[in-house]
Amino acid sequence: MAAPPPADEHELLTGTAAAAAPKAADDPPPAPISPADNARVLRKIDMVLIPLTMGAYTLQYIDRSAMSYAAVFSFRRDLHLTPKEYQLLGSVYFFGYLVFEFPGSWLLQRLPISKLMGALVAVWGVLLMCMAAPRSFGGMAALRTLLGASESLVTPGFVLLFARFYARDEQPLRVGFWYCCNGLGSFTGALISYAMGHVHVRGLPNWAWIFLLNGMITVSFAAVFLLLCPESPATWAWLTPHERHVAVERVRGNKASLHDRTWKWGQVAEALLPWRDPQGWAYFVITLCITIPNGGVAVFLHLILQSYGYSAFKTILYGLPQAVMQVIFPLSGAYIARVVPHSRCYVMMGYMLPSIVGTVIQYRRAAPGALLFGYYIMGSYVAAYGIIFGAPGANVAGYTKKLVVGAMIFVAYAVGNIIGPHLFRATEDPPYRSGMLTCIICFSLAVPMSFALRCYYVRENRRRDARQAALGERYDPAEGDFSDRTDVENLGFRYAL
Repeated sequence: MAAPPPADEHELLTGTAAAAAPKAADDPPPAPISPADNARVLRKIDMVLIPLTMGAYTLQYIDRSAMSYAAVFSFRRDLHLTPKEYQLLGSVYFFGYLVFEFPGSWLLQRLPISKLMGALVAVWGVLLMCMAAPRSFGGMAALRTLLGASESLVTPGFVLLFARFYARDEQPLRVGFWYCCNGLGSFTGALISYAMGHVHVRGLPNWAWIFLLNGMITVSFAAVFLLLCPESPATWAWLTPHERHVAVERVRGNKASLHDRTWKWGQVAEALLPWRDPQGWAYFVITLCITIPNGGVAVFLHLILQSYGYSAFKTILYGLPQAVMQVIFPLSGAYIARVVPHSRCYVMMGYMLPSIVGTVIQYRRAAPGALLFGYYIMGSYVAAYGIIFGAPGANVAGYTKKLVVGAMIFVAYAVGNIIGPHLFRATEDPPYRSGMLTCIICFSLAVPMSFALRCYYVRENRRRDARQAALGERYDPAEGDFSDRTDVENLGFRYAL
């Protein structure tokens, strides 16, 4: 069947094209809502979605990082791992992540997100418990690959879920809430690992208890997630009929479909062709620049600290402030993006600077106190992830396009994390020098790329303002519909800066 001709510019601006198109099933007629109703419904949404997503994200970080904690004990010796094999165990997780990203995006469109996410939480909890069993590289590599596949949809799934329940200006801070749980997971995982390191049971090494306990906690949480997580504001049973109406109207200004199960190849092309919309590739490159360092730092985080000469238990304890910083950085970045208008790209740029300073200190191998300081601040780049991961929900319209741009971001995330561990070498003197030089280069490249993206958004918004003014129209951020037009097709769409 031939595609319908595109609507002319006036139709796109005034919304008559949307009126002529089939309406989404969840698109009720617009109706005003009171500030009191809006605040009450927002509190109800927050009370459920924020704890659930924070809990899942905390466990996701603990579970994928469990090997890093186990490595400071006898894990590498018991599995007879060479340094190269340990690097590969860090990478194979992201091979699973990479391979499952696009099939997973299709599943996110076809299946109920809340149920799919809950099921995956249970799956990765079981896989983590199984990691107590292998005593060779092959068995652990297989489980790490499957773990990566099962965790690959956590962030894109949460971004889609939040786009259904939150207005665009509400999303950065709330994405920051669950993304900062990487730091909470690091802190909690360190305490659990410290405790499990003191467990001695004949026939089972202490590092195996790290996998077993964290896996059991994750499976238990999956049951809670499946029971409580809502699927859509239009169908959530915990809300009254009036509150469901308010919950839908709250996000009308997002100018995007709440859900569309039809895979639209035109939207795929728009996301992938940079001459039609360059933002997907801009986020891909920025994510890659940040994630290559992240891949090495995440795998060798505790070994970098141990290279300063600390024992296994001191390494875990001295790493706790770094975990606290992993909460502070994304939360503060999200808060700035929420309260300071048009600051999202500036947040991405600004939070690169402490990371550059921290890695320069590591590269130059300064005095012990300076090394610790650099170690604690070099993770500031994680604040940029909250902005990047939330971008498909805030700056992309069209449900299929949103999924594709999200998949592009997480493919870059997987590729960077695959590359990163192979650039960190413990055999160097001082250790990990090549990895630190790579971090300096990549973080430095991310700054101008973020600025270029902001310039594109500013130019595009001004172009749309001028076109709308020429037609005698005025932009209203509260107006919108739930048709499945993309941000390129809908000239009434404005990009969040």
